[in-house]
Amino acid sequence: MFFNGLIRFISLFILLSGLNINVLANKPLQGALLPVDSSNTATHQVKIGIYPIAIYQLDMGSNTFYADLYLWLRWKGDIDPVASLEFKNMVEKWNKQYERINPNPKIMADGSKYQILKVEGRFYQPFNLTDYPLDQQKLTIQVEDALYSAEELSFVIDQENSGLGSNFVIPGWSLTGWSGQVFHHDYRTNFGEDKASSLYSTAHFNIHVERPTSYFFWRLLLPIFIVLCVALSALILSPRSIDARTGLAGGALLTAIFLQIGYSDALPELTYLVLIDKIYLLAYILIVLTLVRTILVFQKCNQATEQSMESLLQMDKRLIALQLLVFVLGTAVLVWVH
Repeated sequence: MFFNGLIRFISLFILLSGLNINVLANKPLQGALLPVDSSNTATHQVKIGIYPIAIYQLDMGSNTFYADLYLWLRWKGDIDPVASLEFKNMVEKWNKQYERINPNPKIMADGSKYQILKVEGRFYQPFNLTDYPLDQQKLTIQVEDALYSAEELSFVIDQENSGLGSNFVIPGWSLTGWSGQVFHHDYRTNFGEDKASSLYSTAHFNIHVERPTSYFFWRLLLPIFIVLCVALSALILSPRSIDARTGLAGGALLTAIFLQIGYSDALPELTYLVLIDKIYLLAYILIVLTLVRTILVFQKCNQATEQSMESLLQMDKRLIALQLLVFVLGTAVLVWVH
């Protein structure tokens, strides 16, 4: 019987081990973006530049934005990088506007070919909202050649001529600049084609934006600070006024909840707390402590003398200053950490 059990255990172990091996074997491949150094030896160098005209409908809920831009390429040789050009993070490609300004590539003085495109479409951008509403975002246009490998073709950013117009504005955001980077996109697969390369050149154009600090202070922080002050004002009232005291604190708590729901509606479903959530959490704790304090003090009123009542009221007033100080310092620390 012992040996039968041992055999079953070994068989089960071998079976589970085989399952683990299969799981590891079927682990999905993960691509990587590799930086390109100055010793790039691709057969063809394609200079690429960008000039955004407008960014609009920036939607945090769907992690997308619309872009209207000009994009140009200069190259030498018999290849046609325009024909194999692909916008990697463009969505709803059926709705894109893609127009060649020149019917045929122009021949420049140095013998290179030149083509400029007018592009309009919706792009996908995963937003990191950890620091909301003091977050800084990067709106990226990802361009890649879908035909030629990185050994055959590599992009070079036209830093001199790329940029943003003086009238370029994104409502509700402050523009902090732009940047361009070239990577080798290693897919780590040959897509089933023998001897095919897994490395392709990709250019990323990034528009850097941030929210104005005034939005944080006046639209989000000031309302919750006022609500907290209303809750703490309950401690000024007589300890025997339990209805008024609990009414102020309870009403402030409900108001804070509705305020949080209000700004949360503009955000996607998140599995983490953003900066303003942590500030509201601090305010909730202080409001609940105020509510608990009013109840505890009221329970002492029946047996309290006038002198002890005055002492309790003075203690409550000192708690107001202490809790306001905790909120201000706590908010400052959270903002500084973020």
